[in-house]
Amino acid sequence: MEMDLTLPDHTVYRPAELPPGVKIPILAWGNGGCANIGNSSEPFLREIASHGYLAVASGPIAQRPPREEAAGRDAPRPVRDANAPRATRAPNSPRPAQSNNASLTAAIDWAIAENSRPGSKYEGRLDTTKIAVLGRSCGGLQAIAIGADPRVKTVIVINSGIIRGGVPQPDGSLEQRQYIPAGVEDLAKLHTPIAYFVGGHTDQAFRGSEADFLIIDKLPLFNGNMDVGHGGTFRQPDGGPMGKAVIDWIDWQLKGDKEAAKSFVGADCRLCRDPKWTVKKKNLR
Repeated sequence: MEMDLTLPDHTVYRPAELPPGVKIPILAWGNGGCANIGNSSEPFLREIASHGYLAVASGPIAQRPPREEAAGRDAPRPVRDANAPRATRAPNSPRPAQSNNASLTAAIDWAIAENSRPGSKYEGRLDTTKIAVLGRSCGGLQAIAIGADPRVKTVIVINSGIIRGGVPQPDGSLEQRQYIPAGVEDLAKLHTPIAYFVGGHTDQAFRGSEADFLIIDKLPLFNGNMDVGHGGTFRQPDGGPMGKAVIDWIDWQLKGDKEAAKSFVGADCRLCRDPKWTVKKKNLR
């Protein structure tokens, strides 16, 4: 994990040693909460990079990343009383810094430019024809929005889905958000295989992801749910089983890994057989 002087508002994850004679694919990552904190998902992005990817996350490295993304911690979250009053932000108080959709585009632009820049450590080392956009929660919506980019080869949406009417809360209410990175209209602009990894009925993104599945008809589409809630398994070492599924997807889509494809393809796919997963899909071959 490092920051690069040529891309000061992002954080770069890469293999410790770039493999000789191999061009590695490019990933643009949108953080949970659309936070502009490049190490908010550090453990998982380090794991992805170790599999031979350049992953670029929105935001610089923060000295103290958000607690919910802390490395290797899988402590249960406290249960919030649905009848308890909600905490409110004081009037005119600053909101946490957020990234925007352009952050993911900037990550892609930078990686492509570095691949051809003389003297760059990435000169000739990146496969600019193999690019994925992915993100978690709000960052998943950013990935959907940027998925229209013709340079993108696949989109991965994690604990996310288009918000319709508001964000579902534990008490059944819908919370309105000022910043919504993508809408239903963006689904029609997608042109690549797309995978959703969601935390089951208790995931606030469940309803949106299910509605997205009904709308997306012509593209290869995978939808996998684990009953783990909105946090997924990403606080577990290496991202847990959801993290492994994400890596299998990008290994298949960007590297043509036939063994990784077995997690998704066919009625007897690996995730189809795993009782922890509920799987549905369209147009996957």
